[in-house]
Amino acid sequence: MTNGDTTIRVTSSPSEHGGKWRPVRGAAFAELLRANTSLSEEEKKRLEEESLSILGECIDPTLEADVANTGLVIGYVQSGKTLSFTSLAALARDNQYRLVILLAGTTNNLVEQSYDRLKEDLDIDENREWKLFSTQQKGFQQEELDRVNMELARWRRGNRRARTILIVSMKQHQHLDNLAKLLSDSDLSDVPTLIIDDEGDQAGINTRAKQEEESTTYSRIIELRRLFPRHSYLLYTATPQAPLLISRIDTLSPDFGRVLTPGDNYVGGQEFFIDGADKYVELIPSADVPDRTDPPAAPPKSLLSALRDYFVGVAIGLIEEEDQKGRNRSMMIHPAVPKDDHLMFARWVRQTKENWAAILQDESHPDYSALLAEFREAYERILKTHQSDLSFESVAGMLFDAVEETAIVELNTREKNRIQNINWKGEYSWILVGGIGLDRGFTVEGLTVSYMPRSTGVGNADNIQQRARFFGYKMGYLGLCRIYLTSENIDAFTDYVKHEESIRGSIRRHLQEGKTLKEWTRTYRLDQSLKPTRSSVILLEMYQSKGRGGWIIPDHPFEDSEIVSDNRGVVDEILRNFHFSEYKEAGWNDKQVVPAFSNAIGLAELIPLIGQLRYKWPDDSLQHSALLLRLEMLVGESPDMMCSFYALSGPRSGVDAMRTLNDKVPPKVKNLFQGSNAKTNYPGARALVSAETITFHVHRYDIQTVDKKRSLHDVPILATHVPDPLMERVWVER
Repeated sequence: MTNGDTTIRVTSSPSEHGGKWRPVRGAAFAELLRANTSLSEEEKKRLEEESLSILGECIDPTLEADVANTGLVIGYVQSGKTLSFTSLAALARDNQYRLVILLAGTTNNLVEQSYDRLKEDLDIDENREWKLFSTQQKGFQQEELDRVNMELARWRRGNRRARTILIVSMKQHQHLDNLAKLLSDSDLSDVPTLIIDDEGDQAGINTRAKQEEESTTYSRIIELRRLFPRHSYLLYTATPQAPLLISRIDTLSPDFGRVLTPGDNYVGGQEFFIDGADKYVELIPSADVPDRTDPPAAPPKSLLSALRDYFVGVAIGLIEEEDQKGRNRSMMIHPAVPKDDHLMFARWVRQTKENWAAILQDESHPDYSALLAEFREAYERILKTHQSDLSFESVAGMLFDAVEETAIVELNTREKNRIQNINWKGEYSWILVGGIGLDRGFTVEGLTVSYMPRSTGVGNADNIQQRARFFGYKMGYLGLCRIYLTSENIDAFTDYVKHEESIRGSIRRHLQEGKTLKEWTRTYRLDQSLKPTRSSVILLEMYQSKGRGGWIIPDHPFEDSEIVSDNRGVVDEILRNFHFSEYKEAGWNDKQVVPAFSNAIGLAELIPLIGQLRYKWPDDSLQHSALLLRLEMLVGESPDMMCSFYALSGPRSGVDAMRTLNDKVPPKVKNLFQGSNAKTNYPGARALVSAETITFHVHRYDIQTVDKKRSLHDVPILATHVPDPLMERVWVER
């Protein structure tokens, strides 16, 4: 990157300047920890360790060198990423960074949410160690720039009272352009700077990279970075697919990374969609999804059920949480993107609220008994997951208050061309109806019930996951939570949870080995119905394994005599390390007997040896890598899983086995599997598989070319059969 005559060297890590530097915990960070009374001592210790680790990968602010790098910090949805980067800002001040810029979102309410959170966590109104600016109110103007220059001048004079500058900007090209133009008039050549990109996979990634052009917001971010010869750029996100799939030479491609650990009370995809799918997830029948061409006049039954679940939870909260200061209960209704759908659902909810409130305050109402019976059913469902000594009569006595005092807000840009902020302190109970406004980054306080009748759209996994506002620190009231989804969304979220753990686990292991993200081979599982992210940003070529069961066989295992020799040694080691016996059935002849067979080998024991097999052809290697990834996942899910292993031919069998190559370009082995024979009751080698677990075949043949002028001796060929229920699609970087 260049800025006039200034060249910024982008490094893979500060280790090129004598190893990772060691930031220290100072007064700003200590005060932030002290003020966060909701954190346990263990959580504070973990936050400190992770923050120090992240900053230690950033540039050393004490070094007089023009250097920049890029980091990726991966959290979970609603897991505390904001606290992490706020802590990082405090730690940056303690370690002589002079300027922190937060790119805080693409909508006004998200930027204001982050701005307010920073003011609160850093106690900026009372703390004169910070000078906070925002591009939101009247914008970042000359007056603000003069104050920035004044603080930098105080710092350069060695004034200990010099403040750290904190600028919060919308991640939007006009805001970024204005900020960059103003700051270009300042001398920033010696200013250690930390730039934090919240939701770093959104908006800023270059969506025109395939056209060898730059998208507008991406271009503005690059221009902003060029102003700071000494800076680190940190992308914070819960969905890292986009930053990991862009070109490695892109300035936003991460050099280093960190996977954050959520706090003890965090509830995420594992709790909702794997361990508790039968407890917390409710189906929205397809008939309940409104037809936009013929919208229904009455609310769907599943919406009414979700509302009853919610109001029962609010009533319980009003009774059990006597001190409701700082507490909330909320429900999120997330229909399709069009605002007309929001209006329709908001109208239904308001009408239902008014109707139920009228019935509940009048025991003589003809519908009173029927409505109370429906609330009793909801109460009994809730008690299956929420422990409470309250009787239904106690809860019923609070239902009118729960319904009548609930605020209903339509959250979109219908009015004033902006999404309004929620004054959470104003009411205890809220029902929010919206689309994009309830997506990425927006914090829904005290969310218990979610109702999402929208489709998965084009199936971008990262976008779908960002809708999961129902994740968060909810362990204390998990039993009140219910998630109403279509079957399509249930499948998508369930698969995403597995994908998420796959990609995080792979990155975590890689980083623990002391390697950089530039070196990480992108590998992960992902269902066929989903794509990792928008295709416009993906520049790395990815190999996709087939997502259905069956045989997995290398096409060219005979290429390269040295690799063949090594693979032969791997197979011999397998035969030495495990106990095998002969396998045959009545009627089989000597050529059909399997000389070495076992169905009692632990898959976990076999994988390290299978992993030593190598192939010259790239597609064979990629297919093998994808297979190994899937096998490792299976062992992770079932550590004691067994597999079947057949060594069908080769020196141990005493069978002189030979195969020829076909005349295709490139050629492949003809007739790998021995065929069936009705006379001997032999089903054929292809049929020797287990229906429940993984089956491995090792065939060892002398391979002869089509012209029969050349042959390669004893070529081992591994064929793997995966039953349909055990197969999933995985992606491997080419």
